[in-house]
This record gives sequence, C-alpha cells and structure tokens, in this order.
Amino acid sequence: TVLQDKVLFGSDWPSIGVERWLEEFEKMEIKPEVRRKIMLENAKKLFKLNL
Repeated sequence: TVLQDKVLFGSDWPSIGVERWLEEFEKMEIKPEVRRKIMLENAKKLFKLNL
C-alpha cells in the first residue's frame, strides 16, 4: 500500500525505551520488506541519506 512508503520509526523515549518499542514492533505482523522500509529505507529516502 501507499502508507508503507510514508511511515518512519519513532519512539516515545524516555517514556518508553527504544528496546521495549523494538520488542513490541517485532511482535506485529508486518512483512519483512515493509519492516525494512519503516526501520530504514523511508528515512534514507526522506533525508536523502546515502548509507
């Protein structure tokens, strides 16, 4: 869907630590390719990063 290209990783730190957020995120039923977009690819595209 179009939304998978518009979502970035974010957290509620310090209310919820990054480790806990990632644990909860891993429990969600998200396809691996969409997970990669949310965690990396969309930010690279938005911020024009060459990683």
